[in-house]
Amino acid sequence: MGSKTFGDSAHGARVATSGMGKGSVVVVGGSGGLSGRYREVVEERGLELRHFENRVPNGTRRIVGRVAAVIIMVGMVSHSLRDQVKGLVSEDAPVLYLRSASISALRNAVAALDTRVVRGR
Repeated sequence: MGSKTFGDSAHGARVATSGMGKGSVVVVGGSGGLSGRYREVVEERGLELRHFENRVPNGTRRIVGRVAAVIIMVGMVSHSLRDQVKGLVSEDAPVLYLRSASISALRNAVAALDTRVVRGR
């Protein structure tokens, strides 16, 4: 991915400063048992969740659609999975790094994306 400027948000998220529109949020890593909860959090903001815990299935590039943001749960992801997902999305998609795979960390990260869009206008 191209170079981006990152800033800190609450709860340890590293947020790219490029803007975000509607589309899907790609969550990389985290806990598969929390996928349903991750989906609820993302859908509260009118976005669609794509969660990759272990691998990226064949043909994903065709179905991933417009990516509003990539959220990487750094403690629960392999480097190869992270790189596979980064190869699926455009260079202007914001990338966030979360230290925690918790629901509250994801909720705060998605809310921070909304805040950045409003401030940027």
